Amino acid sequence: MTRPNILLFCFAAALILAGCESGPLAPDHPDPLTLQGSSADDLLKKLGPPQSSQNLGNGRTLLQYDWSSSYVAGGFTTTTTTGQLYTGSTLNLPRSYVPEQTVVQTCIVQFVLGADQRVEEVHTQGDGC
Repeated sequence: MTRPNILLFCFAAALILAGCESGPLAPDHPDPLTLQGSSADDLLKKLGPPQSSQNLGNGRTLLQYDWSSSYVAGGFTTTTTTGQLYTGSTLNLPRSYVPEQTVVQTCIVQFVLGADQRVEEVHTQGDGC
């Protein structure tokens, strides 16, 4: 591999790693399941006020949080035969461009608080949880 190809490969790898750091692997919120057993006060300190709450009876309360995050994916060229990033190879492989797109991931988290105001149940829904 020639020196320019190595530099191009390192640059492409750095871009991929940077994209991973700001993408879905870097959530803005804690894992909801780690909050099982937390008090209502701890929940409010960590997550702020819920988007909605509902009295379920028997002293139980449902708190719902809605989260969303987005990241930019694509913006690179691949070889169409292997699907790998194009590295500037001198082989005459067909190439295709993967356009940039903004990916939005949503998460709905419901915490059920018991009569003692501690989290008894955690329910999650969505691809951004």
